[in-house]
Amino acid sequence: MKNKFQLLLILLVINVLSFPSLCFSEMKTATGEYCKIYLGDMEDKYVLNHFRNIVRDRSIEDGLRKLDKNNHEFQSSISKIASSRHCIRYISNQYLNKVVVVSHTEKNRKICDKVKITVDTEIIYEFIKMDGCPPLVEAPDAKGEEWVEDIYSRLELKGDVINIGLIIDTKIPDIEGNKKELLENEEEKQLFFVMSEIKKDKYKVVDRRHLSKIIDEQKLSSSGLTDSDSVKLGKLLNLDIIVLRLIYENSQVTKVLKVDTGEVLLFKTYELEKKTKKEEWVPIVRTHYRDTYYYNSSITNVRPNVVKVWVMVEYSKIGKDEYIKERKKDNLSVNGYEMLVHQKYLSEYDCVNKTVKTVKSVDYDNKGYKLEDQDYSYINQIIPGTVADSVLKNVCPK
Repeated sequence: MKNKFQLLLILLVINVLSFPSLCFSEMKTATGEYCKIYLGDMEDKYVLNHFRNIVRDRSIEDGLRKLDKNNHEFQSSISKIASSRHCIRYISNQYLNKVVVVSHTEKNRKICDKVKITVDTEIIYEFIKMDGCPPLVEAPDAKGEEWVEDIYSRLELKGDVINIGLIIDTKIPDIEGNKKELLENEEEKQLFFVMSEIKKDKYKVVDRRHLSKIIDEQKLSSSGLTDSDSVKLGKLLNLDIIVLRLIYENSQVTKVLKVDTGEVLLFKTYELEKKTKKEEWVPIVRTHYRDTYYYNSSITNVRPNVVKVWVMVEYSKIGKDEYIKERKKDNLSVNGYEMLVHQKYLSEYDCVNKTVKTVKSVDYDNKGYKLEDQDYSYINQIIPGTVADSVLKNVCPK
């Protein structure tokens, strides 16, 4: 008996020495804080909610940085991750064991978040070694901000503030003046409320109308603006970067010029998804609380017997109130959720084992803007008679 015990002890020591990470995986907690003054329209709930989400993401980023303050490689990796809010959200959902909102305050336009994060350090270090986050998956008709994050990834952050000028040229035939103005305002919002908040006090976006006025005074045309014209304009306004956005019916082009050298930092075309036809959202279940649809054109086979599909839930007034109650119970933000209209979520259905894996969910307001989007990776067994069961029967091969 004694020999057996000694043998087990020796094997345990060998195991510890051979696989230390299996035995010494350490759970750490850190508190992150972030505050920023909101300068936008308090009545614009979309922009305000977007600002709140940025503050939350940056407080989580601050917590991640505090996990290992003296590790230069770790801090450098966090800086790269922080260039993408999608990446911060992905880490929050996939790799943080817990995120607790300690406090959220809004006073005189100053919005602050304090969060406490708990993480397995071994897992987060392994993620840091990975080559970036998985690509951003957009729901049908989603209004993305990929172009802004592409711009950020090309810029070098130095000590001084980077001054950015935005020129928008809408090339959609016969577009009405008010629609053109709304479209261009939305483009400017995306740049301002992502770029200006992504690094505190490091970026300044010059008002688009001021730029247009200077273009008129210099007798230039934004539609025929050459690179040399853009550089000249940038020097007149003491800009560091000129961003040119060309808006077409089915695509958008982003061009970024460095004013002092004339170097083209980014030139990229973004193909837009065709507008979803109403009939492509097939109704499945209708209840007093919500109506559920699946997007017929999104059904794809990802593995044998496994299909991926987008599902949409349209909420009634009662359903919306119940959803808000559930979010409050789970300590989730309900900012802007009084305007919630529907939710779209991407799921993988195993047609043989009858399970569903939720990949992503997106909540939308009554203007079609995102209130929140989340990435997931959990798998649930499908219960007969549920909405998931109805989706399974409709999307799986007969």
